[in-house]
Amino acid sequence: MKLSLQRITNATTFIPAIDGLRFIAIFSVVLFHIVKYITTKDNHYYPNIDFTSIQHIFEKGRIGVPLFFVISGVILGIPFSKTNILNGPSVNLKKFFLRRLTRLEPPYLLSLTILFIGSVYFAKTLSFNEGIESYFASIFYVHWIVMPQYLPLINKVTWSLEIEIQFYLLMPVLAAIIYRAKLPITRYTAYIALALCCMISNYFFIQHYRTLFGFIHFFLAGMALADLYVRKQLIFPKTKLDNLIAVVIFCAIWFYDFRRTGSPSELFFWEFYLAVCFFFFCYYVLLHNTLPILSHKIITNIGGMCYSIYLLHYPIISLFGRILIKHQLFSNGYLNMIIYTIIFLIIIMAISMLFFLLIERPCMKEDWYKNIFNFRKRRPRSSIA
Repeated sequence: MKLSLQRITNATTFIPAIDGLRFIAIFSVVLFHIVKYITTKDNHYYPNIDFTSIQHIFEKGRIGVPLFFVISGVILGIPFSKTNILNGPSVNLKKFFLRRLTRLEPPYLLSLTILFIGSVYFAKTLSFNEGIESYFASIFYVHWIVMPQYLPLINKVTWSLEIEIQFYLLMPVLAAIIYRAKLPITRYTAYIALALCCMISNYFFIQHYRTLFGFIHFFLAGMALADLYVRKQLIFPKTKLDNLIAVVIFCAIWFYDFRRTGSPSELFFWEFYLAVCFFFFCYYVLLHNTLPILSHKIITNIGGMCYSIYLLHYPIISLFGRILIKHQLFSNGYLNMIIYTIIFLIIIMAISMLFFLLIERPCMKEDWYKNIFNFRKRRPRSSIA
């Protein structure tokens, strides 16, 4: 049997650059969590070393989460924009939601169940009551309602999946409102106006960051990109400097300030700044075909299994970190941090790859569940001679 790490998708819908962007997003998030874990724990062994500057640099890795939101806006926006803007075939909403249910839920539920058992009965970091409450809140993507004061207790990173689910549910409505406008100027006015209204309301009045309301500007940026992508419409003419421009914009993204201090107007500025940077960076990658390295097979394969990596990396860091950090390999704390990071990355990739091959990738096959239900029917009945 031949093993493949490439995502299963229709040849007509596979966009290598999208998986390249996913690679950037997942690598940023994983590196942020690894460095944060190591520098926090290493302060116990190296109290005289100030890791603050390193933490501040790698804290920028949080940009991976809003980048995932932009990518989701692009991926979900493409079929709806083809329907409404190009007068293509209608999106079957039943199939749309069923596909996401069968594609995303099995890996999520399995990982969450394993982590619940491990947290309650083996690591004993959670009591049964805490664990079961968080477990069901996470299953139904309502942790932000049931336990708003905490990140999901079983797997902290799954808070962003709750945001994604809210967008999936709202996407048909947004598409019906925005994509049906015939004039591009009308649609782009709607993207900007809706994003600004939500941002102003969120940062000056509501100030709740863990709902779709606090991140919708990133999804709208993705929808606007999908609008351009399906129409093959360029904002700027292609030039020989496009790769350099993309790199400059990418570097500008890393100036984003994640320190949640300051006035609402300051927070509003940084969010608007990041959304604009993401829009133009993804624009140059997707429509100007810049940074071809993002379409390299190794990059796209890793980006293609970002869901498995995202679900597992934080628990893996917590589990193996307890063992690893106890052993100081070198007297130099910075050298230890580099070695630990490499070891963490190897372990994360190995386990995530196995999970991807055994669990996530099979769920990428359309109607895979029908084969399970039809298995009994296909089995030949035994006969008695």
